[in-house]
Order: sequence, then C-alpha cells, then structure tokens
Amino acid sequence: CAGKQILLDSAVLALNYGYKYGLVGRNGVGKTTLLRQLSEGLIQLPSFLHTVHVEQEIAGDKRSPLQTVLDEDRERQWLLRTEQALVDGDDDLERTLGITLNEVYERLEEIDSDHAEARAAQLLSGLGFDLEMQGKATCEYSGGWRMRVALACALFVKPDLLLLDEPTNHLDVHALTWLEFFLRGWDKTVLIVSHDRGFLNKCTHYTIFVKDKRLKYYGGNYDTFLRVRAEQRQMLAAHAKQKERRVSHLKQFISRFGQGHKKMAKQAQARMKMLAKLQDEPCEVDFDDPYLKLDFPSAGALPPPCISVNNVSFGYEEGKTLYEKCNFGLDCDSRVAIVGPNGAGKSTFLRLLDDSLQPTEGHVGRHAKLRLAKFTQHHVDSMDMSKTAVNHMRDLTAEGVSLEEARKYLGRFGLSGDLALTPIEFLSGGQKSRLAFAELAWRAPHILLLDEPTNHLDLETIEALAMALNHFDGGVVFVSHDERLIEM
Repeated sequence: CAGKQILLDSAVLALNYGYKYGLVGRNGVGKTTLLRQLSEGLIQLPSFLHTVHVEQEIAGDKRSPLQTVLDEDRERQWLLRTEQALVDGDDDLERTLGITLNEVYERLEEIDSDHAEARAAQLLSGLGFDLEMQGKATCEYSGGWRMRVALACALFVKPDLLLLDEPTNHLDVHALTWLEFFLRGWDKTVLIVSHDRGFLNKCTHYTIFVKDKRLKYYGGNYDTFLRVRAEQRQMLAAHAKQKERRVSHLKQFISRFGQGHKKMAKQAQARMKMLAKLQDEPCEVDFDDPYLKLDFPSAGALPPPCISVNNVSFGYEEGKTLYEKCNFGLDCDSRVAIVGPNGAGKSTFLRLLDDSLQPTEGHVGRHAKLRLAKFTQHHVDSMDMSKTAVNHMRDLTAEGVSLEEARKYLGRFGLSGDLALTPIEFLSGGQKSRLAFAELAWRAPHILLLDEPTNHLDLETIEALAMALNHFDGGVVFVSHDERLIEM
C-alpha cells in the first residue's frame, strides 16, 4: 500500500537464487514500495536470507569511502575487535563468548579478511573513486558520490538478495559500464528497478511486469519482454476477434430460428447454451495503458541569440577551473545535450546559463524578454510534500492559478483524476517529476534547461518526453546519461 491506495493485491513474488530480475511498470504501480517492504521485512522472506536495499545515499561523516565500505561488513569488524581483545589476554571474553582465538582466526580466513581492503578499493575504483578520492572524508562528497559509496557497501557485503532502485541515476558512462560487467558475473540474486533500457538488457535474466496489481513474469531481458508481450497481445486480440465473430453468428441464428419450426427452435435453444458458455469464457486482451502524451507549449520565437556566452571561465576554487574561454550562443531552435563524467561541471553549466552562478571571467548575456524554465531533482525534492498536485500548481503565482488551468496542465502529464488530489508525499518519484514538468509547461518558456530529467521516470514516459522535446518549438539544453533520450 501507499497511503490509502492498494498497489498489489494477491500478487506472487517468486525469485530463483542466482538470477537477475528487472522489475518494470508504469510510474506509481508500486515498484519502489515493493523493494522497501522487502528490505524492511514487511513482506516475509526466509530468515536465513541476507537482504540489502540500495536506495538512499550514505550519511556523510569523517570516515573515508574506503573505511565506510570496510565498516559495512559488521561480522568482520566484530571478529577483528574480538581478535584484538583475545590477543590482549581477555580471558573473561573468551569464557563469555565460548570461542577461542583459533576459531576467530579460522573464521577470518574463511571470509578472506586479509584481502577485504583490496576488494573494497577495487569496488570503489570501478565506481569512479581514484586513490586520492578513496581517502577523503565522505562528508566532502555530493549526494551522487555518496550514493556510489552506498552501492559499493552493498556489493562488498555480498548479500543473498540485492535490491537496486534506479542504480544508474548517479553513474557516468564508465561507472555504469563497470557495474554492468560486475553484475553479469555476480552469483547472487538481484532485483532491479531501472529506467535504463540498455542496463536492463545487459544485466537481467527475467522481467517482472507490474500491472493490474499483479506481478507477471517473462523470461529474458527487457527487449525480450517487449517482443513476447507484443506477440501475446497479437494472439489474444486474434482470439478475441474470432470469439466475437462466433458470438455474432450464434446470435443471428437464435434471432432467426428461435421462434420458428419446432426442430429449428430446438437447435436455437442448443445454440443459446453454446452462446452462454462462450460468453462466460474469459478472453482478456492485455491492452497497453493509454499512451502518455507530454506537451510543452513554448512562448514563441525570439531573435537570436537568446543566450550568448562570451569568453566565459568558471571554477569553484582558485586554481581548479571547470570551464575556460567558452564562446557560444543558444537560440530558440538549439538542441544541446551535455554529457561527461561526474564532477565535470555539467549541472554547474546550467546554473551559469540561468544566472544562478556568475562566471569568474567573461559574460553570459540573455535576451531581455527571454523566459527560461529549469528542471532539477533538487526542485522536485524541495516541493511541499503535504500539498496536493493541484494546490502546488495553483500556488505558482501570488494571484493563484485557476483550478481549471491547474488541472489542464496536470492532465497533460498524466496526473489526472485522483492523482491530482493526492498529497505529493504519496506520489512516486516519476509522478513527482511529471508534476515538475507540468510546472515547466505552465511557464511556457523560450528555452528548457533539464538536469537529468529521466531519473525516476518509467521507460514509456522517457519515450514520451523525448517526443515532447522534439515537438517543442523552443530551445532545449539538457544534462543526461540516458543514451536513448540523447539518440531520440
């Protein structure tokens, strides 16, 4: 359940040891809630299973990423402390625990304790931490980097069941490639929620589709799931048409001969029984949900350049320059994708464009009538969670947006009916992002600035977003690691 809404009803979760499962479905069907309930024990799992859920970044403290990962193996830490105490001659501890120093040594050897630090360093290196970064305090890192530490911690302890909720959101191309390779060789069970089609195709053996409050299982990766489901729909649709033709033929016969000759009337009665039996047979066609059509209205064209970047340099610290001597212009027909590794300054680049930051050298000029609209995950997270989606839209101006206008924009982004009246805290991550998109649409900008817009969106919504951006009559500048969005 999420709030008062029942997300799954009489669903069966079946996971085989050592296989990777992709959990897919529209935003709001309960994918993240299912993972949380599994990790919190609200859904009963066998007690011997060690389950780890990677959803939130670790809390930053004075420990280094390397030490944080090592500390995650609580059994090893306990054995090391016990070893030291027994070496120091604590006989009371030996009697209390009922174990000897040799038994502690044997267990440390079983878990390969001597190579633990090398293994932790290898995991962090694969996720983008060089030697210097592994030694810094975690409190110095952004949320995205601390999320990587949380992922390294989960991989380090080798859980029997690993639950990954959008693991690709904070990974650049190199870290993502490493994770794909690592998971392919992982011999434990993994349940993955992801909007990254390529990641699901490379890492999963089975696909679990959440629809109509049930879990439906398909062999193969995401592309195989799409193909098999399309074939099943085609076959079911053909069966439904055949049944419809048979029902029509029986009805015509009954209508024609039901009150006629005694012999024909008897045949008509037999066909009435056949018709009743036929109509009672279930014949459900697995229709797709109504396709979500996104729409960003623009403010109309402005004469170029809308934004001019002249000889701009920028860096947060002296001696550490992110950009140097940048010169370019953006117009209402510009389409720019910003890619690069984490920490390269992609989000900073957008902040320079919208005047949130000032360059250390040079000048960023903007047209006097230019209207920008910017999407960031921080903006989504900073919404008043107690408000409904409708109230959020109505409070965008001091005068208040009319109820009809608020509902119109929400409907464009799939937040109609009861969803529009649901408190934001009960919306899924993807639905919150759609609310932010509705706000952008209401602003009718000349240029859209989007920072990782695909995070938390389902795969169908990502395709709808790409189509909406292609039809948008203004300029678009976006930061994304999603290859499919960039290609579309």
